[in-house]
Amino acid sequence: MKAKILLTLDGSNASIRAAEYVAKLLGGQPEVSVVLFHTLVPVPPALLEAGTFEQEPQLEQQRAQWLKAEQAVECDILDPVREMLKKAGFSSNQIVSKCHRLNARSDVASEILNEARQSGCDTIVLGKRGHSRIAEFLTGSITEKVVRHAKNFAVWVID
Repeated sequence: MKAKILLTLDGSNASIRAAEYVAKLLGGQPEVSVVLFHTLVPVPPALLEAGTFEQEPQLEQQRAQWLKAEQAVECDILDPVREMLKKAGFSSNQIVSKCHRLNARSDVASEILNEARQSGCDTIVLGKRGHSRIAEFLTGSITEKVVRHAKNFAVWVID
């Protein structure tokens, strides 16, 4: 039976422990594939605001530079996990890396569920706590939202 896992990563200790769990439990099983998934922070509002006609090319250049730098930094968190999975017995073709840029109104839990659907995953693996406890207090736990709305998915929450 083939299985496809969506492994959500945010660079937190909990998400690294989730990756270690997947590596240890499923490494070396050729029928299992993993989608490494990370959500990128939204573009700062100052880079989205339209300026005058003369300012627009400069703003576009600043936005492009910011996007390139931010993506390089943020997507780098996937590389060590990819290597960890390979050492555990996953082949390169069993691992796919995806980074998705959020917008100002994005909900991370919804983005995780959408990616799981689009990638054809049957299991979502995530750490119990991410980076921001303040955001969690204000908006609710991403993990809790994923668990609550994950219809037709198995969800593994790793502490």
